[in-house]
Amino acid sequence: MRIMRRGIATLTCALAATAVAAARVDAQQSDPYHATLYQGTGLVTIPVAWVSPNSFDAWFAISGKNLPSYDAATGQSKQGFASLWNTNVALDVHMFGRASVGVAAYDQNIDYGFFGQLLLLQDKMGTPLPGVAIGVRNVGPGKHEDRFYIAHDVSLINGRYEKMYDLRYSSFSTAPSVYGVLTKQFSLGSTSGRMAGSQFGFTLGYGNGVFSEDGGLGDAYNDKGTIAKGLFLGGRFSMHPSLNTSLDFMVENDGFDYNTGLVYDWRGLSAGLYATELEEGGRKNSGYGVYNYTKFNLSLGYSGNIIDISRGVLLRTRITELTREQQRLNAEIEARGRRIKGLEVALRKAQAGELAGMAARRAELEKSVQEERDAIQRAEERLRSIQQNPSAPATPPATSTPPQN
Repeated sequence: MRIMRRGIATLTCALAATAVAAARVDAQQSDPYHATLYQGTGLVTIPVAWVSPNSFDAWFAISGKNLPSYDAATGQSKQGFASLWNTNVALDVHMFGRASVGVAAYDQNIDYGFFGQLLLLQDKMGTPLPGVAIGVRNVGPGKHEDRFYIAHDVSLINGRYEKMYDLRYSSFSTAPSVYGVLTKQFSLGSTSGRMAGSQFGFTLGYGNGVFSEDGGLGDAYNDKGTIAKGLFLGGRFSMHPSLNTSLDFMVENDGFDYNTGLVYDWRGLSAGLYATELEEGGRKNSGYGVYNYTKFNLSLGYSGNIIDISRGVLLRTRITELTREQQRLNAEIEARGRRIKGLEVALRKAQAGELAGMAARRAELEKSVQEERDAIQRAEERLRSIQQNPSAPATPPATSTPPQN
C-alpha cells in the first residue's frame, strides 16, 4: 500500500512540537483515557499503555459508525437510516492497576468478542520511562473480522437465519489480534484554583490481526494511510475546562488510516465525535462500497467504579427504606397526636365534671357543719338557761339529731 508521506511528516511535527512544549513536568496522576470506538480504552481506535490505578473502574460505551454502502457502479447508497449506522457496545473493567478485561458486541447482527490488556510498566509523571503494555483483541468466534468488525453477518438459508461471513474476508485470521504498545504522558501545567492542569500523551505500538491484515484485498481494503504494516501511533491533548469536566483532542494512525476525535466528559458521562479515514477524502466507488472514504462516528459512554456504584445503589435503597419508615412514623405521630388531642378534651371535660361535683359536695358538707354548729349553740344556750334558772319550763328548744358515726 502507498505511504502517505506528507501526512506522516505533519503528524510527526505536531507531536514533536507538543512534546517540546511539555518540558515542565509535574508529578501528578495521569488523566484517564476514554473508551475507543471498538474495544478497550485508548484513543480513537488504538489502545494505549494505561490501566486505571483503581480496581473495578469500568467503562461502558456505545458507538456508531456512519457506514453507507455505496453501489460500485452508481456511487449511491440505498440504505435506510438505521442501516447506515454500524454500532458497537463495549464494557471494559480495570483491576489492580495492572490489567483490564472486557467484552464487546458489534454490528447489528450482534457478533461479540473479548479483549484484555496487561500493563507491564506503569507510566509515571515526572519520569522518562513510558508505560508498556501487551494486549489482545477480538477473542471470540469472529475470526474473519476486518478492522471495522463488519465481516461476519447473518443470512437467511433454507428458511433459517445462520451466521456466515462474506467470502471476500475468508483470508482474514484476526482472532485473536495481539499487540504491544508504549505510552508516555507529559504535564503541561499544575492544578491550581478552579482549573486542572493539561496533559499531552504519545502512543506507539505494533500489532497483528485487525492492526495489520488486509486479507489479500490490497488497495480495495485500504488505498493509503499505512505507515508500516502493523505499526500504529497517536497522540492526545487533554484539558480541563473545570474540575468536573475534561476535553480530549486525539489524532492517530491505526495501522491503516488517519483518525481524529474529540471527547467531552462531565463526571464520568462522555460524548465523542470522530472522523476516520481522513486521508481518503469523500465518497469513492472503490473499496467494496465501505472502505476508502472519510466516515463520521459518534459515541456515548459512562465511566465509574463498580464498587462505588453498587454502594450507591445500596445507599439509595437504604434511603428509600428510611424515607418509607419516616413516612410511616410521621403518619403514626400524626394519628397519635390527634388521639392525644381527643384525650385532652375528654380529660378537661372529666376534670370540669369532677370539680362541679366536688363543689356541690363541699357546699353540702359546709351546710351540714353549719347546722351542727347552730344546733350546738342552741343546746349550749339551753344548758346555760337551765343552770341559771332551774324553774324554767322543762320544754327544751328544738335541736337537730346528731349524726350517727
